[in-house]
Amino acid sequence: MTREAGLDDIPRLVEMGRKFAELATPHVGFDAGSVSNLLKGLIESDDGLVLCTETSMFGAVIYPHPFNNGHRVAQELFWWSEGREGFGLLKAAEKALIGRCDSMVMITLETVNPDRMASLYQKLGFAPMERGFVKEMAWQ
Repeated sequence: MTREAGLDDIPRLVEMGRKFAELATPHVGFDAGSVSNLLKGLIESDDGLVLCTETSMFGAVIYPHPFNNGHRVAQELFWWSEGREGFGLLKAAEKALIGRCDSMVMITLETVNPDRMASLYQKLGFAPMERGFVKEMAWQ
């Protein structure tokens, strides 16, 4: 059953986040304290959303669009399912965000078949927006 996460869910969600981070590239390391703080902030904020089931989680932050502060955007931060609940979780997130934002932006990790995900998102009514690139800027 999908529900809004509470503070008592944080330890379990942190462990799911650890699995999620293993797939993310480039890998920036995983700090459980940072993830715990992020989850706490999202759960406690009117501008955050964290949904979960026993084996899945979805998180988003809501912010005013930089070009038009009257347009509020929900930016997905993570969407993880260890079972077959991912699609239902996304639908629950859309429902939970109605009235809280004007649009939702989803992220696709390049390591998780971006062409397949693009096709899925488009079937769900999302339009392509941009493709991101990362450059490591560590000074040596």
